[in-house]
Amino acid sequence: MKKNNSQSTKPRPEHGQGGQKKHPARRPLTNAEKILAVLFGFGFILGFLLTPLGFETRMHVIRTLAFAGFFITVGLLLPIAGLISLWLRRPRLVGILAVIDAVLLFLTAPADQALFFFPVSPPPAVTFGEYILIFVGIGYVLYGPKVYAENRTRAVNPYREPNE
Repeated sequence: MKKNNSQSTKPRPEHGQGGQKKHPARRPLTNAEKILAVLFGFGFILGFLLTPLGFETRMHVIRTLAFAGFFITVGLLLPIAGLISLWLRRPRLVGILAVIDAVLLFLTAPADQALFFFPVSPPPAVTFGEYILIFVGIGYVLYGPKVYAENRTRAVNPYREPNE
């Protein structure tokens, strides 16, 4: 019996060397996504510094532990979730997380100055860090919706180049 040798020796386009499937090339991050990545990283670092492992010295007098969960969520979990979502190329989720974190950051500094979380005034380093986080929140509000909108445009028309 003869073997059929009519198959081409060229690898298929969807296969690499040795018949392994090639992963599609990841699209590069847009400028807005890069800026959000920097903001999420900066927000995480600053959020970590505003914990008891950093400059916060008032944890023993916190009004309720629910506020501690709020601080961990706003300062650590949402920025990390945003960075992971960027890494996984989920820009719509990134835009949503950025806006949610921005809204919560805008509430933190004034509420802390009004002694809502603690019965004592914040140390100067914490006050300074909270006001810097407000500027990070402004960046979230500016670039989060932009990343979300760019992805919606790309989903409707995948051949359109994003505005950078």
